Amino acid sequence: MFKPDRRITPRFKLQTVLAFSRIKSLFDSQQKTKAINISTTGVCFATSLTVSVGEIVEILLRIPRRVTGLRAIARKFTGRITYIDSHNGPPGNSLLGVQFLYYEAVPALSLAHSGGADRAAYPLHI
Repeated sequence: MFKPDRRITPRFKLQTVLAFSRIKSLFDSQQKTKAINISTTGVCFATSLTVSVGEIVEILLRIPRRVTGLRAIARKFTGRITYIDSHNGPPGNSLLGVQFLYYEAVPALSLAHSGGADRAAYPLHI
């Protein structure tokens, strides 16, 4: 049976580097990985970290021009985990789908540092 694609924006298979961390965790530090695919509304990546659907995460990455049509710029996204696939990811990892909720433009991409309380947050209009 044909299963329609429920996505509202096109996905790009780009393996761009990203860093992510949980919002409300004192124990987990920033994790580094590569995106499997990305769109203007979300990203998919693999991780060995145990997470839950609905959990809020921060993701630091540079979205290429071919995704947004704009100059590539580093952004820190706050997103919600929308799905977890523990069967089709690399061994020992799960695939995570994260929906972007809002973002902050950051002056320079630094996967080692994602702080900055002086930056404005921009909601995504979907």
